[in-house]
Amino acid sequence: MIKLNNILYFLLSVILMSCGASKADKLEATQMAAAPQWAKQRPLNNMYFIGIAKINKTSYSNYTESAKKMALNDLASEISVVIESNTIVSSSENNNNFETDFSRYIKMEMRKDLEGYTLKGEYETSRMYMVYYQLSKQKWKQIQAKRKSAAADRAFTLLMQSQTEISNLQYSAAIKTLTNSLLEIKNYWNEPVFHSIEGGQMRLDTEIRTQLSGILSEVKLVVDNESIILNTKNDFQSKLSFKAANHKGLPLEGFPITISYRKATLPYQSTIYSEKTPSIISLDKIKFSKTTSYIKLQLEKDKVIHIKSEDRKMLKFINDAFQTNPINIAVNFELPKIYIKVLKATSNSHYLKDAISQSISEKGFVIVSDRKNSDLVMEVIAHENINNQSSKIQISYVSFSASLKQKKNNETIYSISSEKHKGADYKISVATEKSYIKMADEIRNNSFNDLLNAVLY
Repeated sequence: MIKLNNILYFLLSVILMSCGASKADKLEATQMAAAPQWAKQRPLNNMYFIGIAKINKTSYSNYTESAKKMALNDLASEISVVIESNTIVSSSENNNNFETDFSRYIKMEMRKDLEGYTLKGEYETSRMYMVYYQLSKQKWKQIQAKRKSAAADRAFTLLMQSQTEISNLQYSAAIKTLTNSLLEIKNYWNEPVFHSIEGGQMRLDTEIRTQLSGILSEVKLVVDNESIILNTKNDFQSKLSFKAANHKGLPLEGFPITISYRKATLPYQSTIYSEKTPSIISLDKIKFSKTTSYIKLQLEKDKVIHIKSEDRKMLKFINDAFQTNPINIAVNFELPKIYIKVLKATSNSHYLKDAISQSISEKGFVIVSDRKNSDLVMEVIAHENINNQSSKIQISYVSFSASLKQKKNNETIYSISSEKHKGADYKISVATEKSYIKMADEIRNNSFNDLLNAVLY
C-alpha cells in the first residue's frame, strides 16, 4: 500500500511540473512575440555600429551589467582596423602575424575607451534580458580624429624635446624620449599620423621612427687600445680608456657599459655609465694565460631601450637599429726573464739548476743565461749533510733554498725552501748524487706552484 502511494505521488508531481513548464514556455513565447524587431533580427544600418546582447538571466548574478558589457564588445567588434601601407605595422617583418596582433590590440583598446554610443533599447522576458547599443559612424570618426590629434600633439612635444637632448649630446635621454613619443601614437601605427608645423604637415610617425633609428645606429663603443701587454714594466697592471660616442666621435653620457674579464680567482664584471669624458678603469689581477685572453666591453641594450614586453615585437626595428657588438680587448702576458744563480756550486749543482729551470719554464717564465738580460734573479743554495759512515752504506742528505729578487733593487719577492732528500750508496759521492736526483724529481713535480701568483699578484 505504501509503495502504491509513492508511485501515485511521483506521477502526480511529473504531471504538475509538465503543466508548469508548458505554461512557462507559452509565457516566454508570448513575451518574445511582443519583443521589438531588433531583438528578433539584427538590424542593418550603414550609418551606425551596432551592439546587441541576449542573455539568460539565470546564468548571471548581475545580468543587466553583463549584457551591457557583451553588447559593447559586440559593437566594438564591428569597428574594423585597416592596415594602411607604409606604416609601422605594414612594414614589419612577419607581417601577417604582426597585423593580426596589432588588430587584436586595437580592438581591446577600443573596448576600454568606447564613447559616444547610445542605448537604443532594452527588452526583458521572464527568462531573457536583451540590450541594444548603437554608435554613429560619423560621430566615432570625429571622436577618433580628436583623440588622434591629441596623441599627435603629445608625440610632437616629445619629439621637440628630443631635439634639444640630441643637440646637448644626451642621446640616452633622447632615445627614451623618442620611444615614448612613438608610444604616444601607438593606437595609430596602422595609419599615417600628421602634425601641423610652420604652415605644413609633418608625417609624425615616420619622422620619429627615422630619428630614433638614426641616433641608435650612431651610438658606438670606442676604446683607446684594443690590445694590452702586461709585463714587469707596468707591474702586470694596466688602464683602459673607453667611451660611448656618436658618429663624430663625441662622448655620450648615460650609456651603461659592462666590463667583464677573469681575475686570478673569480670572474669579474662591472657596469659603468659613460660620461662626458672618457671613462678610465684600472685592470689588475687579470688571470694569467699562456695564450691570448680577452677583456670584454659591451653596451647593455636592455638598460638603454625601455620597451615593455608587449611592445617588443611591434618595435623590433629599434633593437635592429641598435647594434651592440662587444669589443674584445686582447690581453697578452710577458712574464719576466729569470736568471738562475747557484751559490756555492758543487759537481751536483747542475741537477738542481736544471730542475728549477724546467719547473719554472713550464709555468711560462723565460730563463736566460745572462744576468744582464734578466728582469729577476733567483739565487739558489744547496744544503748538503754528508757524514762518512763506518758502515758499508753511506747516507747523504740534501735540501735547497731559493729567493727571487728584483734585479733593479734587489728586493726579494719570493722565497722557497725544501725538505731534506736522502741518498744512500756504498760510495758517499754516489749517495750524494742520488740525493740530488731525488730532489730534482721533487722540484720538477711539485715545486714553484705558487711562483706565478707571487710574481703577478
